[in-house]
Amino acid sequence: MISAEIPAHTVSVYLHNRNAVRDVTVTIKEDDGAVVFERDYSLSDDNEAHEDATFPETTDPHTVVVTVDGKQFEQPWPEFTDPNNQCPKGNWEGIEVWIKGDPGESPTILLIGNCQHVTLEE
Repeated sequence: MISAEIPAHTVSVYLHNRNAVRDVTVTIKEDDGAVVFERDYSLSDDNEAHEDATFPETTDPHTVVVTVDGKQFEQPWPEFTDPNNQCPKGNWEGIEVWIKGDPGESPTILLIGNCQHVTLEE
């Protein structure tokens, strides 16, 4: 059997302050609320990042919900429709989620769009 590679969106999660310990859930939903990606992370100095988790590019991500230590943040999927902000041919949309805040502080997030050439095996 020959496996096919299909284009994929990526989700990378980073802990900005490695002295903090954070429990994080990233959920991505389509416009109708259907969940197309969900993953839990335990971030600390020993595990400060998780790069390039994937989900099929054929989905239409609309909303990113990030829960950090029980605090929920909801933001739209970054816009890639502007001709000056489109992924070059052969690359697909992805996001970086930066978890910010010092230990003992209330967390915040920074959501950044990115482009990568990543595929899934079918």
